[in-house]
Amino acid sequence: MVACVPSVGDGGIGPLRGGEGSLLGKGSRSLPRAPPSPVPPSPPRRDRAGRTPLHLAVLRGHVPLVRLLLQRGARAVAADRAGRTPLHEAAWHGPSRAAELLLQRGASANVRCGAGLTPLHWAAALGRTLLARRLLDAPGPGPAAADAHGWMATHWAAAGGRLPVLELLAAGGGAGLDGALLVAAAAGQSAALRLLLTHGARVDARDGTGATALGVAADLGRRQDMEVLLEHGADSSLKDRHGRSALHRAAAGGHLLAVQLLAAWGADVDARDTLGLTPLHHAARGGHMEVAGHLLARGAKVDAAGWLHVTPLNLAVERGHGSTAELLLSWGASPTQRTQWGEVAQDLGPAVSTACRGEQEVPHGPQACRARAGPEAASSHGLQGVQAPLCWSEAACQGARENTPEVPGEEGSSGWSPSKKRVADLELFQTPRATSAL
Repeated sequence: MVACVPSVGDGGIGPLRGGEGSLLGKGSRSLPRAPPSPVPPSPPRRDRAGRTPLHLAVLRGHVPLVRLLLQRGARAVAADRAGRTPLHEAAWHGPSRAAELLLQRGASANVRCGAGLTPLHWAAALGRTLLARRLLDAPGPGPAAADAHGWMATHWAAAGGRLPVLELLAAGGGAGLDGALLVAAAAGQSAALRLLLTHGARVDARDGTGATALGVAADLGRRQDMEVLLEHGADSSLKDRHGRSALHRAAAGGHLLAVQLLAAWGADVDARDTLGLTPLHHAARGGHMEVAGHLLARGAKVDAAGWLHVTPLNLAVERGHGSTAELLLSWGASPTQRTQWGEVAQDLGPAVSTACRGEQEVPHGPQACRARAGPEAASSHGLQGVQAPLCWSEAACQGARENTPEVPGEEGSSGWSPSKKRVADLELFQTPRATSAL
């Protein structure tokens, strides 16, 4: 029998120590005595987008799993990397029952994602009327909440033509109706326009550029929307901060039906913007011959002088719109009227050659202009693309060139010329398209 007595000199228990005669055998070591450390709780698992299992259950529309996760302590306010909560996902993809469970567990209806959108914005954009009604009942700013771009729920509903949601929002306080009207005009939502006007939206409300809903619709050529606005009392004479009326915008875009409608409602065909340009200037600059013809038939001044004494013919020739130049000439436009730079129409286009010698009466009107155009007309007058002869004498053309004042630094030294200078100046003036509704 082995005696279990402490070994002298090492302070250990002999039989339990390693070495000869021990119970553990030769070369063995003593067992560890440290207590096991507690295991820390694992953080909630998320995917690469930062979504929790609750996010994914809502996305799948799995209501029993959503209920189970909430009972097990899942956070209803957890946000992914884009700032979206499970309630955002419920408003966008999930069923309304899942949203109801989230709201009961403390989810906030006013939480915003990275783009500043609330669940109500998403519900309004998708036309989810029942969910929108439930979100409106939740405490908070409700429909008055704006996203990062200033859009409210009414803007989103108007943009998508979500009439039931839009009517619900309009009846619940009418926040942002004026801006929603401008959005509806830009989106071409005629039914939304009527609904908003019925609920008190101002027909002549303006956006950040000073444009009205009528101006926005005219800029896009939406005749049906323009009719709705005009029937509700829209003022066609109102101008934006650049002095452009709805007729300016329609003419610049070449929208003939919109121009005809505005002219029939009494819009001023010779209205001036801040550069002194009329709708005919804009039509000529864009080469919109039919629009220009209708404006002329309505009494627009063919030689109206705008900024730098520029006429519609100057702009048509400078831009190379031969057919439009032909039309203007047939209505009596003067090819020798000088701009502030001393230029005449023939100096703005390619070289002008002889046309008609002596005095010759020029018939007016587009039909007379087309009747006298021949196959050799383009080479006889020197304006590229113009199909009718310009009836001025060679002596007058030569005198106009000789009397043009010299400008220091003209083409040949620095590449500058009066026409190029004015083209560069005109590029600063851009006709806007649909503008922000805020």
